[in-house]
Amino acid sequence: MRLTHFQRFFPSWLLVLGALAGTARAQECPQGRISYIFVDNWSIFDISQMEPDARFRWAYRLANGLHVRTREEFIRSELLFRAGDCLDPLLLEETERLLRSYRFIARSDVYAVPQPDSSQHVIVDTQDEWTTKVDLGVRFDDGLRFQGFEITEENVLGRGMLARVFYHEEREQRDLGVELHTPRVGDTRWDARLSFGNTRNGQFLEETLAYPFLGEIGRLGARQSFVRRETLFSYSLPPNPDHTHLLVPFLDERWDLAWGGRLGRPGNLTVFGLGVSKESIRFRSFPSDVGFVVGGDFANTAPPDPASLEEVRPQARTRSANRINLFFGQRNLRFVRRRGLDAMRGTQDVEVGTEIFIGLGRAVEALQEEGTASLDDLHAQVTLKAGAAWDGWTLNTRLYSEGRQIYPSGGSERKWEDIFGEADAYLYWRPRPEGAHTLLLRASATGGWSVRTPYQLTLGGQYGTRGYREDDFPGGRRLLVTVEDRLYLPWPAPELFDFGLSTFLDLGLMKGGDVPFGFDSGWRASLGGGIRFGLPPGTANIARIDLALPLGGEVQPKDLVLRVTLQEALGILPGILDEQLLRSLRSGVRPYLLSVPW
Repeated sequence: MRLTHFQRFFPSWLLVLGALAGTARAQECPQGRISYIFVDNWSIFDISQMEPDARFRWAYRLANGLHVRTREEFIRSELLFRAGDCLDPLLLEETERLLRSYRFIARSDVYAVPQPDSSQHVIVDTQDEWTTKVDLGVRFDDGLRFQGFEITEENVLGRGMLARVFYHEEREQRDLGVELHTPRVGDTRWDARLSFGNTRNGQFLEETLAYPFLGEIGRLGARQSFVRRETLFSYSLPPNPDHTHLLVPFLDERWDLAWGGRLGRPGNLTVFGLGVSKESIRFRSFPSDVGFVVGGDFANTAPPDPASLEEVRPQARTRSANRINLFFGQRNLRFVRRRGLDAMRGTQDVEVGTEIFIGLGRAVEALQEEGTASLDDLHAQVTLKAGAAWDGWTLNTRLYSEGRQIYPSGGSERKWEDIFGEADAYLYWRPRPEGAHTLLLRASATGGWSVRTPYQLTLGGQYGTRGYREDDFPGGRRLLVTVEDRLYLPWPAPELFDFGLSTFLDLGLMKGGDVPFGFDSGWRASLGGGIRFGLPPGTANIARIDLALPLGGEVQPKDLVLRVTLQEALGILPGILDEQLLRSLRSGVRPYLLSVPW
């Protein structure tokens, strides 16, 4: 009886146990396990989706034949999941965003396909950018100018590595060098970058080794960097028929070593870390090596007058400092995808939410070098970011400020120096999600106070009031407002490249402040328009040809400014850090301390 009873109920117990095990597995992986990962890594153009008689089909084949496609093993090495893992939609989204952040990948889609056995197949679908670039450096800005050349391969052998040989000659800059970068050191996630060469007045060496936070899920990050550059700072002068700039040579040396961690969950992360850094700026032969630029030719200089030397002397102070740095912050950000903002048809990842970053650096036992003033100071900075996205509207704002509190010897009163601030807001409006128009409103304010390091802003140029030349209206505090209408046109060959038009109005105001040769400009305005294009379709790499003219007074044909740029200069995609301000910031503590900003 017992044996018969056991035999009778044994299958039922197996069903119960099986059901319990299935429930446990379902609780362990509520959305199923990943049973297989497919990687479709397409070249620049997907010819399989084209009609046999499509226009330029031969050109597409040629481009694909010349291009080295990103290797499947590289893409697999970037995935944040493996076969056998539980499916996590967050990891799929983060992988997609990380792949899209590479400049050699134009498009990435990562999604799951349910299977009959309750498992999941994951599809990783990517498309490459054109990565072999030859730039002859011809620029139309205040006349035709040759700015050198650049030969770059952004995806060497399809492994994500960059190799570049360049010669850049722009204003005071004249760099001849080599750059190498790999997002993978061996089989690790360490990034490495090395750049070296010659400048107009010496040499430069820049090196970085970083383990950046892995998207929004990474818990640890580290960074080591070194910069040594013999360089020049170019001060723009008020209108002068003979002299256009004043050049001040100096040696810039910096290094930093930092480690950081994150606690919490994506969308609510607390960031903390510490590090050490050194900064040194030396004016080794001041004032004997200072020179006027004659007639806009930076290779032709003349001795300056005593009054001009006195203008720049407060910002030509040799000094150095070693610091212990602490930083912390709160990151409540997520990402939403938007099309047609800065890229005409490409997808952008837009930050939504808030973030605050605070950094403190205390000088300790500053280096005592002959002829060098060792600082005893506290360097402080704060960065606030906020973003929002709703139907038709996208907003990104950023506020940045830093300064140094000086502790003078002999009991003198403490004071603040090198105070910098920048506030930016970018608002986009697309009347229809798939419409052709995007309206951009940009407001930006930048300034410096009690600055004792080389520093000066100008009002004109591609990042400012575009109807004026790059060196027009120097000063210390600047306000910019821009309204730009961007129109995408599915013409003349939308399957080959993106094409669009733009019209814009720029307003700008410069205050002289206490910087050398600064003066108040009053409100200045310019009006312009141009064309925008990108290759291949859907790329985020946008080139522009703009024509702008200043408003007010009698405008002459000679006042028109024709400007050709090989990247979009205005928007959240290229970044909203002010390049003129950035060249004056030297502390190793930055909001991107544990990321890779190249």
